[in-house]
Amino acid sequence: MDEPPRAGADSIYDPLRRENLGRSVLWALTSEDPVRMDRVRPFNGCGIYAIYYAGDHELYTPISASFDVPIYVGKSDPEGGRKGVEVAEAWEGTSLWNRISTHRRKLSAAADLELEDFYIRYLPAADLFTPMAERLMIRDLQPAWNVILEGFGVNPPGGPREAKQMRPKWHEVHVGVPWADRMRPQPSGPEPLREAVWEHLKLYSKPPRSAGRPGAI
Repeated sequence: MDEPPRAGADSIYDPLRRENLGRSVLWALTSEDPVRMDRVRPFNGCGIYAIYYAGDHELYTPISASFDVPIYVGKSDPEGGRKGVEVAEAWEGTSLWNRISTHRRKLSAAADLELEDFYIRYLPAADLFTPMAERLMIRDLQPAWNVILEGFGVNPPGGPREAKQMRPKWHEVHVGVPWADRMRPQPSGPEPLREAVWEHLKLYSKPPRSAGRPGAI
């Protein structure tokens, strides 16, 4: 049964509200058709992206090929943005393409995954509201590689830290990336992480009714 309309200030749609500005980026992203990741060609700009799975890996059967619930959501900042000096304009550089390329190499290296099974929606966008759009998408859709198997988006630690630091959870389950395989394993091993993914996708294999649609807040 639908809830009755709310009364008061929150019942009025304000397009300039910070969350709605973030949602406008999210809606623009999800209105695009997903593209197979190995077919994405170089382009300029920073922005936001969502990765979807369409293969037959037993862990991800509940969300395979639905293109409603991503397996991972991320963003890229303008070049120089992390250092805060000489920050490029949103349309300059190739930070979003570089991010996607890094993910493609990691998926290609994983022993139990195939790059051809992954699709992506990506949106070059002004960087001011992409962080909000990323947070909203993660909050609403609970992508498994953001919430359960953290570490898909991390970079190699490099140097002596590589042997001392613990292997990210994603790499514990999906071995094959050389630098991660050299790191200390997770104490419990991969099986509890797999079980956590199974349990998570029982709850989050479909988007909530409100996800990806305009609303009052």
